[in-house]
Amino acid sequence: MAQRWKFSPSMLGWYLVGLDYPNAPDDLVDVPAETWQVLQGKQIEAGPDGMPREWTAPAPTEEEIRTSLLAAVDARLNTAAQARGYDSIVTAALRAALPSSPFHAEGVAYGTWMDQTYAHCYAVLAQVQAGERPIPTEAELMAELPPPPEF
Repeated sequence: MAQRWKFSPSMLGWYLVGLDYPNAPDDLVDVPAETWQVLQGKQIEAGPDGMPREWTAPAPTEEEIRTSLLAAVDARLNTAAQARGYDSIVTAALRAALPSSPFHAEGVAYGTWMDQTYAHCYAVLAQVQAGERPIPTEAELMAELPPPPEF
């Protein structure tokens, strides 16, 4: 005979039928054997009917997506600057303020690129917020951004 299980929506716990649980919650529901089998090893949650179901992560919020896209843009800018020996895009762009520096031209190029990149990124995010376009994936946004400067 197959084992029978009960599930507690309040505890998100399984209880084997036939064992004595002195402190078992009083919201136990009978669970079909197939359901118990399918859910083994998975994160679960209680459905509206109290029955267990596989937990699904909520969709990211608009703010979480915005933060993630901006972090990807930051990483792209910093990676390009680091490839030239700078610790970040800010350090690279800072050289634009030093006209007599041998790195002045690079600083201007990096500062201009950073400015153009953020301007485009924020324009895209404004279009999304206004409902004028769907939220781009990270790859889609990266493809739209201006290329890094070449030296």
